[in-house]
Amino acid sequence: MTAAVLTYQEQMNADERLFLKNKRDREWSVFKRTLRTLSFVFVIVPCSLGILMETLTIHNLTPAEARLREEQEPYIHLQYFFGMVFLLLLVALIGFISYNRTLKKLDRDLLQGEKTVERTSISRKQFVNTNNTWHFFLRSRFRLSIEVSKEEYEFYQEGDEINIEYSTNSRIYFGHF
Repeated sequence: MTAAVLTYQEQMNADERLFLKNKRDREWSVFKRTLRTLSFVFVIVPCSLGILMETLTIHNLTPAEARLREEQEPYIHLQYFFGMVFLLLLVALIGFISYNRTLKKLDRDLLQGEKTVERTSISRKQFVNTNNTWHFFLRSRFRLSIEVSKEEYEFYQEGDEINIEYSTNSRIYFGHF
């Protein structure tokens, strides 16, 4: 027998909001550090090395070879500039996509202040010997399993209904009751 899935919205409590805010702050600092690293590795380093190699090449040329090269490639520094702009735009696009997939959802959850409560049923119970943990497998659209205490594991049976709580947009699990 399968139970119909029922979900409804509820206001987050202060602990849940604080948990999301701390998670957002941690992820924001990782996001900034990653963008700085990507910018350095994919923009600054290649462009600097290219300009350095070009300068060394020009420095080792005779005046006649330098004039010939200047005639053949008059805008070599402009090519490096456009290459740097392209790489910078690529890093910006990666940052934009990453922000929209993670941090924007957390921001939206914090702004709305609501969580989703979903009523679901226990499809299977399992004890894991390797780390001594108890798990419920659920018939949920969001969460396949949750770890529970030994007391809950013994109290609930397969087929019983429980409610799980999670943030509406970023789908971060808060708990169950």
